Amino acid sequence: MELHYLCFGFQMEMKPAMRRLWIIPLISLVWAQDGKALFQANCASCHAINRRVVGPALKGVHERWGGDEAELTKFIHNSQAYINGNFKYSAYAKKLYEEYNKAVMTAFTALSDAEIKAILDYIKAESEAAAAASAPAGGATGGDAGAAAGGGGSDISPILWVLVLALGAIAVALLVATMALSRLLRPESAPQAVAEPSAWEKFQKVITSRRFVGIVALIALVWLTNATIKKARSVGLHQGYQPVQPIAFSHKTHAGEYKIACQYCHVGVEKGKSATIPSTNICMNCHNYIQEGSRYGTKEIAKILESWEKGKPIEWVRIHNLPDYVYFSHAQHVKVGGIACQTCHGPVEEMEEVYQYSDLSMGWCINCHRQTKVDLTANPYYARLHEQLKEKEVTVEKIGGLECSKCHY
Repeated sequence: MELHYLCFGFQMEMKPAMRRLWIIPLISLVWAQDGKALFQANCASCHAINRRVVGPALKGVHERWGGDEAELTKFIHNSQAYINGNFKYSAYAKKLYEEYNKAVMTAFTALSDAEIKAILDYIKAESEAAAAASAPAGGATGGDAGAAAGGGGSDISPILWVLVLALGAIAVALLVATMALSRLLRPESAPQAVAEPSAWEKFQKVITSRRFVGIVALIALVWLTNATIKKARSVGLHQGYQPVQPIAFSHKTHAGEYKIACQYCHVGVEKGKSATIPSTNICMNCHNYIQEGSRYGTKEIAKILESWEKGKPIEWVRIHNLPDYVYFSHAQHVKVGGIACQTCHGPVEEMEEVYQYSDLSMGWCINCHRQTKVDLTANPYYARLHEQLKEKEVTVEKIGGLECSKCHY
C-alpha cells in the first residue's frame, strides 16, 4: 500500500550547500540508479518520496515496517494476499488499506526480489538525501556573517553634504549675477512715458471679460450635462468589474494555454439559463493528480484540496449579474444560436483574472439582436421562417428579438 499512489515522478535538485556534504553514502546512491528507473516505471503513477499525492509519502517506509525488507517485499508482490493473510505486519497493512479508502494496490508479481530491493534502496537513498538537504550547511552561516561584519560600508553622507553645499553656492552666484545684469541693463534716465500694459494685465483683461466668462460657463454646462447623462445611464452597469476571488484561478492558463473548453467547467451553459459556477469536484477531476501549478505553485491548489477534503464549497464571487426583471438564457444563445462565449465575455483565454468585459446594457443587447444573423441551416424552424419572410438574410430582430416580453417578465 505504501508504494501505490503518485501522479508525477519525484526529482530532487541538489542545493549548493549539499555539494559540500560527504556524509551521504556514495555506494547507496550508485546502487539506487536502477531502482530509480524501476520506481519511475512501476511506482511513480501513485507515489512520491517526500509528499503525499494519491497515497502516502514513501520517505521513512523502512522505519515504518521495522526495517524488515523481507515482509515489505511480500507486501509489494501481492498487497491483498498480505492484508488477508497472517503475516508479521498484516494488521499494519490492513490499517493502511482502510486509511486510503480501500484502494487496491497493483500486484507486482512480475518484479523479482532483487528489483524490489533496488526500488527500496532508491527510496532509502532519496530519503537520506532529503534529510541531508534540510540540515544547515556547516560554515555557511558563519562565513556570511563574517563577510557582513568585515565589509566596510561606503561613507555617503559627507559626499551628499559636499554636493548640497556646491549646488547652493552655484545658486547664490547665479542669483547675484542676475541682479547685477538687471541693474546694468535698466535705463535710469529714460523719459517718463505711459507704461505699456504687461502680459499679465492683458491676460487678466481677457479672462474677466463677459464673453470669456460666458464661453467658459457654456462649456462647463455642456460637460456637466454630458457627465450626468453618462452617469445616469451607467446605473446598474458594472463594466470592468473584477472582484478578488478566493482562489487565484488563471483563465489564461486553463482556457488559453491548455485550451480547456468553457463548457467543461461551466456545465450548465448549454442546458439552462445559468452557465453555473464549477463545483470543487470538477476541479478535482484534474487536480486530484495535478497538485502544483505553473504560476502559483502549490499555494492556490492547496485551497481546492482543502475544500474537497472538508466538503465545503469554494465561495467564488459572481462577476456577471443581470437585474431580476431580465430574462436571459445561456442555452438559447450558446446551444441554439451558436454564439461564442467571447462575444459577451471578451477574450477570456487571455485574462489572468476574469472581469466584466461588456457593459451588458439593454442598448448593447438590442444592437446585437439587430446585427446578428440567424443561421437558417441549423434548425428546420428557421428554414420555414425564412421562406415566409422572403428575405435573403434574417437577423434576430426579424424573429422577435426586439419584443419586450422576450427579455422582460
